[in-house]
Amino acid sequence: MRRLRLRSAEPGLAAAPLARACAGAFVALAALCVEAPAWAAGAVDAASSSSAQAQLPTDVAGWIARVQRAALERSYVGTFVVTTDAGATTGSRIWHACKGDQHMERIEALDGPARTIFRRNGEMRTFFHASRTVVTEPLRSAAPFSGAVPALADQLDTLYRAERLGRQRVAGHDADVVWLRPRDALRFGYRIWSEQGSGLVLRLQTVQADGHVREQASFLQLELDAPVSLPALSQAMDDIQGYRALAQVPQRDLSQEESAWALREAVPGFSLQGCRVPQTRGNAMQCTYADGLASVSLFFETRGDAQPVNALARWSAGATQALARPLDAHTWLTAVGEVPPATLALFAERLVRVRK
Repeated sequence: MRRLRLRSAEPGLAAAPLARACAGAFVALAALCVEAPAWAAGAVDAASSSSAQAQLPTDVAGWIARVQRAALERSYVGTFVVTTDAGATTGSRIWHACKGDQHMERIEALDGPARTIFRRNGEMRTFFHASRTVVTEPLRSAAPFSGAVPALADQLDTLYRAERLGRQRVAGHDADVVWLRPRDALRFGYRIWSEQGSGLVLRLQTVQADGHVREQASFLQLELDAPVSLPALSQAMDDIQGYRALAQVPQRDLSQEESAWALREAVPGFSLQGCRVPQTRGNAMQCTYADGLASVSLFFETRGDAQPVNALARWSAGATQALARPLDAHTWLTAVGEVPPATLALFAERLVRVRK
């Protein structure tokens, strides 16, 4: 299952830099396992055939490829919830259709403001029903671990290790369980329950180094190979009659030579994936760093007169962490990522201005 970001606020509303950067983070259902669950100590079904076991991946990149491929090959209908360790919840109903190289899904939020999200190949469209507005934006990937960077796949086994934990049932389906355990404290780990036959992710936990579950996303009900009509979904996505389309500010990619800020020393495992700025207005710059699974976004904005010189803010919602602080007299930083707070702090500490 991908990391769905169901918007809690409509676009275009005024907000502080931290709130704007974090508006996409989702919150979720009462924690069923915010403490290390019993199966983590080995209470899983190991009565599988040796031939089936042999077909499963043995490395981290293999597991990621398996679950991503499954999401692009199977149609399904299901209900799932996301749970944070603070007890916040959100539920959604999803229709996912695949036909050849065409992929599409519809997501109905069951909690909070009424909204519908459509994803079709490289495009995402969100309908905000209360305000009768619609936003269309590019979609990089709808597969699980959409932040995964193929070019960094070779380094995954130096940062994480894959530990098989046996099998369990989730939402009525048999699942293989694997723990992608981090090799250092700079990143979270992931426990994945993938459907035995297809590899489709049925449950995903984001886990601290000490085993504490920060966030869980899990299907409560799932019908695999459901008869979902691609044309019907496409027609619903294209029908924006009665809705006001909100324009998205186009972005321009920056070369490394154009960026005013850089890391004086790399954060282990993370490499720069690119920087972007708005084409038409504003002066905010976003730079993204990734380790192959986890990613961190750094937002640089001109400081307002009302922002204190020594201000520091931290924000957390399940796996998503954020930090905001001034870098100098003119620049405000907001760092956001599904990484431990100390990792964001390390990024902030290692930033230096390289040009005016």
